[in-house]
Amino acid sequence: MPKLFIFAVGGTGARVLRSLTMLLASGVRIPNCDQVVPVLIDPDTQNGDVTRTVALLKRYARIHEALYSDGQKEKEGFFSQPMNTLAHLNTGGSEELRDSFVYDFGGISQPFRDYLKYNDLSVESQGLVDLLFTQDSLAANLDVGFRGSPNVGSVVLNAVVQSKEMRYLAQSLQDGDRAFFISSIFGGTGAAGFPLLVKNLRDGNSQLAHPEVRRRMKAGALVMLPYFKLQEPSVDEKAAGQDFIDSNTFITKTKTALSYYADNLQGLESMYYLGDQPGQPLANHPGRPSSATRRTYWSCWAPWRCRTSWKCQTTSSTPASRSTTSLA
Repeated sequence: MPKLFIFAVGGTGARVLRSLTMLLASGVRIPNCDQVVPVLIDPDTQNGDVTRTVALLKRYARIHEALYSDGQKEKEGFFSQPMNTLAHLNTGGSEELRDSFVYDFGGISQPFRDYLKYNDLSVESQGLVDLLFTQDSLAANLDVGFRGSPNVGSVVLNAVVQSKEMRYLAQSLQDGDRAFFISSIFGGTGAAGFPLLVKNLRDGNSQLAHPEVRRRMKAGALVMLPYFKLQEPSVDEKAAGQDFIDSNTFITKTKTALSYYADNLQGLESMYYLGDQPGQPLANHPGRPSSATRRTYWSCWAPWRCRTSWKCQTTSSTPASRSTTSLA
């Protein structure tokens, strides 16, 4: 039973996954794939885009179960594509997972400084931390995500690698399974989480189960380039110390990420880049429910663009093909 694991990282990943769910509800099937297993990864559990997507995934799963609970393998029809959480996979392991489409970060709610246990570090280590991170980054509360700071995200998201969710996923892998990653590369969560997930899923020296299956597994990715901009905070808001994200840095962050990927990112058979010219600036909300971004054309079109990577069939290994598309 080939499975497709979709890692939707950050708010952008959630938006694309939401559009994919709507396509599947309309009767679209992923060829040669018996089960879709979405995994949403975002420490900002109150992110408006994430909560909307989770609600939609739960509704889809309930409707699919109601329509096809007799076990018939329908080839076409509304809601015919099976979709389940990681917890529904029978791995034979002893670890139990929370039945959720969202990776459990364990309720991270402290500032990044406390997460690093900064006050317990030696003077030399504190000096290194001060060199690598700004005081604003150290003071930022992690329950709203990484606010466009991939250097912060890469530290926190390292915990995902040896989590029980990843061990559970690796234990369930079989030949023919595939993985697909969706994220932006100009923010914090996606830019940090995407390369870490790819690297560690492929790493044959990690403690995860089935290293040979992980090495042979086909994988692809959709990487979102900047597609929106945010309003500049007023002078009064800046003076009040209000949190905001500087969208003027998006292009610089994108160039840095692309440069890193060119030299260090391996293990993908297909990789798609998708971007758009920003329209009117959106309200500047770093996290929580108000962070939802309005739906745009690309979020509906992106799943169609990547369907060729979602065919769950075993093929010969080839270097990653890369496709760049602008909707401008």
